Amino acid sequence: MSGKYFHFTIGPVQGFVAQSRRTRDLLASSFLLSYLSGHAMAAVMDQGGSIVFPDVHDQYKQIHNPLLQAINQTLQGKELFEKPWIGSLPNRFKASILEGFQPQKVEEAVQRAWIKIADTVWTETVSDIAVLGNGTREIWERQVHGWWEMAWVIGDDPTLLNLRKNWRSYIPTIEPGDKCTLMPQLQELSGYVRSRHRQQQDIFWHSFHENQRNALDLRERERLSAIALIKRFYPLYAKKAIGWELPSVAVKFPPTTYLAAFPTILRMLEKSPEQAKKFASIALKSSKNTQTVALADHFPLLQRKAEKDVLLKKFIQLDGNVFFPRWAEKDVDAETFAQLKPLYLGLSKEPSPYYAILLMDGDQLGKQLQKNEQKVSKALSQFCKELNDLVRNHNGVVIYAGGDDVLAMLPVPEALPVAVKLQQKYRQAFREGGEPTLQATSSAAILYAHCKTPLKSVLQEGHHLLDQVAKDQTGRDSLAIGIWKSSGVALTWSAPWKVVCDGNPDQAQTIFDGFKEYTRNGDQTIFSNQFLYKLKTLYEQAPMLTDDPEEHRQKLKRLITADYVRIMDSEKCNEDEINQRIENLMKVCFVAKRKDDNVELTGEFRVAGALVAQFLAQEGEGVVE
Repeated sequence: MSGKYFHFTIGPVQGFVAQSRRTRDLLASSFLLSYLSGHAMAAVMDQGGSIVFPDVHDQYKQIHNPLLQAINQTLQGKELFEKPWIGSLPNRFKASILEGFQPQKVEEAVQRAWIKIADTVWTETVSDIAVLGNGTREIWERQVHGWWEMAWVIGDDPTLLNLRKNWRSYIPTIEPGDKCTLMPQLQELSGYVRSRHRQQQDIFWHSFHENQRNALDLRERERLSAIALIKRFYPLYAKKAIGWELPSVAVKFPPTTYLAAFPTILRMLEKSPEQAKKFASIALKSSKNTQTVALADHFPLLQRKAEKDVLLKKFIQLDGNVFFPRWAEKDVDAETFAQLKPLYLGLSKEPSPYYAILLMDGDQLGKQLQKNEQKVSKALSQFCKELNDLVRNHNGVVIYAGGDDVLAMLPVPEALPVAVKLQQKYRQAFREGGEPTLQATSSAAILYAHCKTPLKSVLQEGHHLLDQVAKDQTGRDSLAIGIWKSSGVALTWSAPWKVVCDGNPDQAQTIFDGFKEYTRNGDQTIFSNQFLYKLKTLYEQAPMLTDDPEEHRQKLKRLITADYVRIMDSEKCNEDEINQRIENLMKVCFVAKRKDDNVELTGEFRVAGALVAQFLAQEGEGVVE
């Protein structure tokens, strides 16, 4: 080796991944970015280099990362035994290189892989109708060849790459014409301006829509740019585009409405299978051709419970909209809806329109890498193992899992347990590395979002929760939770993991768990509007009753206990139960932060903690919009 290091990054990340309308867009863009990074790594190894970070191969250069392994085997013309579909490589890496290393070959390898994907999508979707457009080929070439920003440096200092990225070698131009409905900074492909050539623009996109093997892959009013079109359609032509077919689990990805409906679907399947079968038989008779969801290998729990009955199999494949009366009324015909109405009324709980998006990121990874790069890389590799199974067994789907970075989508009841397990798995991976100086922590964000909220906005808010709330405001090693109703972000809450896990980050129990028991027992007094209103108006803006935060908390606790006793039915609970409830309330309502590696319990009272506890205890059901 030359003793030199090659640092490489490719982007934009948020500009590419976050601008997604469908869950499949999100998965496809995350995977594609990871795939191109993998081609850069393969080009380094082809010149005799070794990848230092992330950990993708052993000392003999035997690759163990599944995505890089698939890329390498495809380049060598070998048959694939595994066909990865989750992005497991970060968009930046570090490699040790030999004398004579040629960085331009890395950029060329990425461009070749990208152009092959772009050409495949062009040939399969646009080439036949390009003549109907106004400069469609020119728009395509401009966007495809000008999209990716690659930056690299050769040196020992890891900060060099950040400095290099600040020196912009390419400034994207402001694009003319009507804009893409998915990525609004880019021109849509027809090239027509709608205010002057509406008919020509409509003919172009109508022809595109008719030309596709599956018209559902493009909505009627969607007018896309080259970049948006590529990430929407390349999964359908993956064999030609990347060298292997993506499994059905990647192409047939569940929509957010299905994730929101999941608790209702599972409850009907377990408690009322006959009602579930009746529901399916009625819904599928709709003259409007009720849409179905291709589950592939997602949601194994549902599939196990329905596997022995044909109607139950059809039931779990119903589109998520059908389980919500307000949307089903538009999606099925009037006669079908009238027959479904009694079944809706028979549900024990009204379905919740919420699902969860979970983001996780390691804290101060750069500092950890400076301490012991090799062991950190191996610890992160260990962390990613079986991560997909963990999320899948909690009825969720992984979008991305590379290095210390995780993005997943889950039903409401599963997000917090998974977040707790992930931060425990992260700590464990570093502990098992045998390096006592590696005190690794992670931060996470859970956004409970209304399933009709644009996915792009949900992702942006999720990253805000993670970066600004969990890390910056709360001091890292923390969890931030947000609830986004149809009208917008309703509330935000955060605390260090030590507080979330009730004093011990290595245990599964959280400070929210006790509230679920009250709800199961039918006691809603802790969440009564009268009590929550008092908490908001009397105590949230209350001044410090003493200079000592602990003494202030105890005084406030006594006042709140007295209010609670006055509001509730005193016959329902004894004194010990009341004290325990208020103690649980104090844990979620008093603000806690990390400062200088210590958890600081403040005297600041926020009712947001009680509202999050209510939301989780009721699994998002019955929440007023």
